[in-house]
Amino acid sequence: MSLIFTEQLDKPSELRSKPSNLLRPIFGALYGFDATAIATNTFTTLTVADTDTNAIGAADTITFTVQPSVAIAAGGTLTLTGMQGTQTANNASLTVGGAGAAIFGSSGAWTQSTGTLVLTVAGGQSLPTGSDTVITFDLTNASSVQSGKTVSVSSNTFITANATGTVLGTIASFNITTTNNDATIKASTPASYTIEQGSDTFDIYVYDGSDWYITNND
Repeated sequence: MSLIFTEQLDKPSELRSKPSNLLRPIFGALYGFDATAIATNTFTTLTVADTDTNAIGAADTITFTVQPSVAIAAGGTLTLTGMQGTQTANNASLTVGGAGAAIFGSSGAWTQSTGTLVLTVAGGQSLPTGSDTVITFDLTNASSVQSGKTVSVSSNTFITANATGTVLGTIASFNITTTNNDATIKASTPASYTIEQGSDTFDIYVYDGSDWYITNND
Protein backbone atom coordinates (compact mmCIF):
# COMPACT_ATOMS: atom_id res chain seq x y z
CA MET A 1 0.00 0.00 0.00
CA SER A 2 1.32 3.45 -0.77
CA LEU A 3 0.26 6.82 0.55
CA ILE A 4 -0.02 9.81 -1.73
CA PHE A 5 -0.02 13.30 -0.23
CA THR A 6 -1.86 15.81 -2.34
CA GLU A 7 -0.93 18.85 -0.25
CA GLN A 8 2.50 20.35 0.43
CA LEU A 9 3.73 20.22 4.03
CA ASP A 10 5.33 23.46 5.17
CA LYS A 11 7.30 24.21 8.30
CA PRO A 12 5.56 26.65 10.66
CA SER A 13 6.32 30.34 10.18
CA GLU A 14 7.63 30.77 13.73
CA LEU A 15 9.60 28.77 16.26
CA ARG A 16 7.69 26.78 18.84
CA SER A 17 8.51 24.31 21.60
CA LYS A 18 8.30 20.56 21.18
CA PRO A 19 5.00 19.02 22.40
CA SER A 20 4.99 17.87 26.03
CA ASN A 21 3.89 14.36 25.00
CA LEU A 22 3.76 12.35 21.80
CA LEU A 23 0.55 10.76 20.55
CA ARG A 24 0.13 8.08 17.88
CA PRO A 25 -1.53 9.90 14.99
CA ILE A 26 -4.90 8.78 13.69
CA PHE A 27 -4.57 7.19 10.29
CA GLY A 28 -4.86 9.83 7.61
CA ALA A 29 -4.15 12.77 9.96
CA LEU A 30 -1.41 15.15 8.89
CA TYR A 31 0.98 16.57 11.45
CA GLY A 32 3.12 19.65 10.83
CA PHE A 33 6.84 19.77 11.44
CA ASP A 34 8.08 20.76 14.88
CA ALA A 35 10.54 23.63 14.96
CA THR A 36 12.72 24.08 18.04
CA ALA A 37 14.42 27.40 18.73
CA ILE A 38 18.16 27.13 18.14
CA ALA A 39 20.51 29.91 19.23
CA THR A 40 22.45 31.02 16.16
CA ASN A 41 22.92 34.78 16.52
CA THR A 42 26.05 36.28 18.04
CA PHE A 43 27.28 39.49 19.64
CA THR A 44 29.61 41.49 17.39
CA THR A 45 30.73 43.67 20.31
CA LEU A 46 30.55 42.66 23.98
CA THR A 47 32.73 44.38 26.59
CA VAL A 48 32.57 45.47 30.24
CA ALA A 49 34.78 47.81 32.24
CA ASP A 50 34.63 49.66 35.55
CA THR A 51 36.01 52.99 36.65
CA ASP A 52 36.57 52.74 40.41
CA THR A 53 39.86 52.41 42.29
CA ASN A 54 39.00 48.85 43.40
CA ALA A 55 38.53 49.98 46.99
CA ILE A 56 36.38 47.84 49.29
CA GLY A 57 32.87 49.28 49.56
CA ALA A 58 33.45 51.95 46.89
CA ALA A 59 30.83 53.00 44.35
CA ASP A 60 31.67 51.33 41.04
CA THR A 61 30.38 52.49 37.64
CA ILE A 62 30.12 49.64 35.15
CA THR A 63 30.30 50.44 31.42
CA PHE A 64 28.67 47.85 29.15
CA THR A 65 29.11 47.97 25.37
CA VAL A 66 27.10 45.70 23.09
CA GLN A 67 26.30 45.19 19.42
CA PRO A 68 24.17 42.19 18.37
CA SER A 69 24.58 40.54 14.97
CA VAL A 70 20.88 41.18 14.37
CA ALA A 71 18.70 43.86 15.92
CA ILE A 72 16.73 42.98 19.07
CA ALA A 73 13.20 44.37 18.96
CA ALA A 74 11.11 45.92 21.73
CA GLY A 75 10.36 43.41 24.47
CA GLY A 76 13.57 41.49 23.87
CA THR A 77 15.95 41.09 26.78
CA LEU A 78 19.64 40.96 27.56
CA THR A 79 20.63 39.11 30.73
CA LEU A 80 23.98 39.94 32.32
CA THR A 81 25.09 37.43 34.98
CA GLY A 82 28.16 36.83 37.12
CA MET A 83 28.42 40.10 39.03
CA GLN A 84 28.17 38.53 42.51
CA GLY A 85 29.60 39.97 45.69
CA THR A 86 28.32 43.53 45.49
CA GLN A 87 26.58 45.37 48.32
CA THR A 88 23.82 46.64 45.99
CA ALA A 89 20.44 45.31 47.15
CA ASN A 90 17.78 43.89 44.82
CA ASN A 91 16.28 46.60 42.64
CA ALA A 92 13.63 46.01 39.98
CA SER A 93 14.44 49.42 38.47
CA LEU A 94 18.18 49.91 38.81
CA THR A 95 19.12 53.15 37.06
CA VAL A 96 20.83 52.76 33.69
CA GLY A 97 22.73 55.68 32.18
CA GLY A 98 24.93 56.29 29.16
CA ALA A 99 24.19 57.14 25.53
CA GLY A 100 22.10 53.98 25.00
CA ALA A 101 20.06 54.16 28.22
CA ALA A 102 16.78 55.02 26.47
CA ILE A 103 16.88 51.75 24.54
CA PHE A 104 16.30 49.93 27.84
CA GLY A 105 13.97 52.52 29.38
CA SER A 106 16.86 53.81 31.52
CA SER A 107 16.55 50.95 34.02
CA GLY A 108 17.09 47.24 34.52
CA ALA A 109 16.09 44.53 37.01
CA TRP A 110 18.94 43.77 39.42
CA THR A 111 19.25 40.62 41.59
CA GLN A 112 22.02 40.81 44.18
CA SER A 113 22.45 37.10 45.06
CA THR A 114 23.14 36.00 41.48
CA GLY A 115 24.72 39.26 40.31
CA THR A 116 22.19 39.43 37.47
CA LEU A 117 20.96 42.47 35.55
CA VAL A 118 18.10 41.99 33.09
CA LEU A 119 17.76 44.71 30.46
CA THR A 120 14.51 44.86 28.47
CA VAL A 121 14.30 46.74 25.18
CA ALA A 122 11.68 49.46 25.72
CA GLY A 123 8.56 49.98 23.62
CA GLY A 124 9.26 51.80 20.38
CA GLN A 125 12.98 51.00 20.69
CA SER A 126 15.35 48.37 19.33
CA LEU A 127 18.90 47.33 20.12
CA PRO A 128 20.59 47.97 16.77
CA THR A 129 23.18 46.12 14.79
CA GLY A 130 25.81 48.02 12.83
CA SER A 131 26.79 50.25 15.75
CA ASP A 132 27.75 49.81 19.40
CA THR A 133 25.33 50.65 22.21
CA VAL A 134 26.94 51.89 25.43
CA ILE A 135 25.25 52.00 28.84
CA THR A 136 26.42 52.47 32.42
CA PHE A 137 25.09 51.39 35.80
CA ASP A 138 26.36 51.77 39.37
CA LEU A 139 27.03 48.98 41.87
CA THR A 140 28.72 49.06 45.29
CA ASN A 141 31.88 47.02 45.66
CA ALA A 142 32.11 44.04 48.00
CA SER A 143 32.88 44.50 51.69
CA SER A 144 35.94 42.26 51.38
CA VAL A 145 38.67 41.47 48.88
CA GLN A 146 37.52 39.62 45.74
CA SER A 147 38.84 38.98 42.24
CA GLY A 148 37.35 40.63 39.17
CA LYS A 149 34.16 39.08 37.81
CA THR A 150 33.50 37.82 34.28
CA VAL A 151 30.10 38.87 32.91
CA SER A 152 28.10 36.38 30.85
CA VAL A 153 25.49 37.78 28.43
CA SER A 154 22.51 35.90 27.03
CA SER A 155 19.43 36.68 24.93
CA ASN A 156 16.78 34.64 23.14
CA THR A 157 18.17 33.08 19.90
CA PHE A 158 21.67 34.39 20.75
CA ILE A 159 24.64 32.23 21.66
CA THR A 160 25.55 33.03 25.28
CA ALA A 161 28.96 34.69 25.48
CA ASN A 162 31.33 36.21 28.04
CA ALA A 163 31.99 39.92 27.73
CA THR A 164 35.61 40.97 27.31
CA GLY A 165 36.99 42.47 30.54
CA THR A 166 36.32 41.95 34.24
CA VAL A 167 34.62 44.14 36.84
CA LEU A 168 34.09 44.48 40.60
CA GLY A 169 37.54 43.33 41.67
CA THR A 170 38.51 44.75 45.07
CA ILE A 171 41.77 45.16 46.97
CA ALA A 172 42.56 45.99 50.59
CA SER A 173 43.51 49.62 51.16
CA PHE A 174 44.67 51.66 54.14
CA ASN A 175 45.88 55.14 55.02
CA ILE A 176 49.43 55.97 56.06
CA THR A 177 49.76 58.75 58.61
CA THR A 178 52.79 61.01 58.99
CA THR A 179 55.08 59.56 61.67
CA ASN A 180 58.79 60.26 62.37
CA ASN A 181 61.26 62.38 60.48
CA ASP A 182 63.69 61.00 57.91
CA ALA A 183 66.64 60.46 60.25
CA THR A 184 64.58 58.77 62.97
CA ILE A 185 62.92 56.37 60.53
CA LYS A 186 66.22 55.33 58.93
CA ALA A 187 67.81 54.75 62.33
CA SER A 188 65.06 52.42 63.49
CA THR A 189 64.94 48.64 62.93
CA PRO A 190 61.33 47.47 63.24
CA ALA A 191 60.61 43.91 64.30
CA SER A 192 58.44 43.28 61.23
CA TYR A 193 57.48 44.59 57.80
CA THR A 194 56.63 48.28 58.28
CA ILE A 195 55.43 51.22 56.17
CA GLU A 196 55.90 54.80 57.35
CA GLN A 197 55.70 58.29 55.95
CA GLY A 198 58.33 60.88 56.83
CA SER A 199 57.03 63.94 58.69
CA ASP A 200 59.66 66.19 57.10
CA THR A 201 60.05 64.69 53.62
CA PHE A 202 56.62 63.03 53.14
CA ASP A 203 58.50 60.18 51.46
CA ILE A 204 57.19 56.63 51.90
CA TYR A 205 59.53 54.26 53.79
CA VAL A 206 59.13 50.48 53.56
CA TYR A 207 61.11 48.22 55.92
CA ASP A 208 61.37 44.65 54.60
CA GLY A 209 62.91 43.13 57.71
CA SER A 210 66.49 44.05 56.94
CA ASP A 211 66.57 47.46 55.27
CA TRP A 212 64.53 50.56 54.43
CA TYR A 213 63.32 51.23 50.87
CA ILE A 214 62.25 54.78 50.06
CA THR A 215 59.74 56.14 47.55
CA ASN A 216 60.39 59.84 47.09
CA ASN A 217 57.55 62.33 47.19
CA ASP A 218 58.34 64.14 43.96
